[in-house]
Amino acid sequence: MKVICAGIPKTGTKTMAQALRMLGYNVHDVFEQFIYDRKLWYKVLDNTATKEDYIETLSDVDAVTDFPACSLWEQILDAFPDAKVILMVRSSEDEWYKSIKYHFKHMSNMNQGVLMYPVLNLLLGPLHREFLKYMASFIPACLGSVYTWGAETEALLRTRYRQHNMYVETACPKENLLVFNAKEGWGPLCKFLGVDIPSQPFPRENVKTEIVDKVASGQYDYDCGYRNTVLKQTVLRIVIALALVTALISYFVHSW
Repeated sequence: MKVICAGIPKTGTKTMAQALRMLGYNVHDVFEQFIYDRKLWYKVLDNTATKEDYIETLSDVDAVTDFPACSLWEQILDAFPDAKVILMVRSSEDEWYKSIKYHFKHMSNMNQGVLMYPVLNLLLGPLHREFLKYMASFIPACLGSVYTWGAETEALLRTRYRQHNMYVETACPKENLLVFNAKEGWGPLCKFLGVDIPSQPFPRENVKTEIVDKVASGQYDYDCGYRNTVLKQTVLRIVIALALVTALISYFVHSW
């Protein structure tokens, strides 16, 4: 483990993940952590995770970003004390809140209808449901709130943003820490990491929560097969459902 990205969601986590990939790092972002590392995170939820578990799971990973890692940056640093910590921040708290609010609203719009939501979750299969459960466990740890918004939630979100950033800046050894805004580009990042500045422009990812649509349409390169697995499980459920309906119709027709 070389780099621990401690910025909470909507602080440029996807931009940072792509920047580190361009620098040659093996990055575990949200889907890599869910697909490859979730045994460790479930141990965290069971209060059974040890330093050795962190070392065993993450020793071959160069960098982590987004959740759950951002909420457990201190435990990861304890396991890998030579790692560098990058705290990503936005230009202002207002800018961050506007971004996270838009993200929540976009996610809500994709799951419109109180009755349709559980039906879709059942239809989409076990991996999708496990990911929802996984998010429900770790998003509150990162944001101090679940996927909703309003006056009360705004206060919680804003407070969490301040608390998290202040704690990282206070608790992390200064020599290990870079406070970084993606608008600063390659310069401070590469200087901190001790690497050369690439010839390519600094990336800008997940503008207007576009990753949500990319994952849904199969256009996201780093979902670790999540979308294809969910699609296969969905097709299987549809086939089974159609077979059951056909069998029931045939039974009643012959019974009459």
